[in-house]
Amino acid sequence: MIPFARDGELVTARFTPGERELLEALARQLVALLEERAAESPADVLYAQLGIGGPSAPPLDPAMARLLPDAYRGDAGAASEHRRLTELGLVDRKVANALAVIRTVSTKVAVLDQGDVQAWLRHLTDLRLVLAARLQIEDDGDEGNGDEGMLDLYDWLGYLQGTLVEVIE
Repeated sequence: MIPFARDGELVTARFTPGERELLEALARQLVALLEERAAESPADVLYAQLGIGGPSAPPLDPAMARLLPDAYRGDAGAASEHRRLTELGLVDRKVANALAVIRTVSTKVAVLDQGDVQAWLRHLTDLRLVLAARLQIEDDGDEGNGDEGMLDLYDWLGYLQGTLVEVIE
């Protein structure tokens, strides 16, 4: 069964109750992971009022490092400054995408507008990045190291993402 279908300007999504529960649980786990990282950030009132800020050091967790990569790989100083000014905003956007998925996946037939579709695409990418890091998948074609269930989940999320892309093209 293809979970996504076009309905005029909207996209509908149909999942089994178990799939809905799984997608919601994964989204909640991602939110918790991101909020934990945000809590590590030094508090700067002015930056917080502007919606910017964050730590200057990259995450130690490989999954978080995939979600929040350095902007400048060859320049540690520039990467640190960029991270310090932008990471919290990026975390907020990723959390907002996950919350949009939680909101829309809770119904038997989810109706997604263009904003929801983009949130789903970004969120599925984020979930796959986390799983790829946990499974030690670096490049396309890597088989990964992990249990079959995690590998199946990674593949299923890729299938969902692919079908959503096909529907919107």
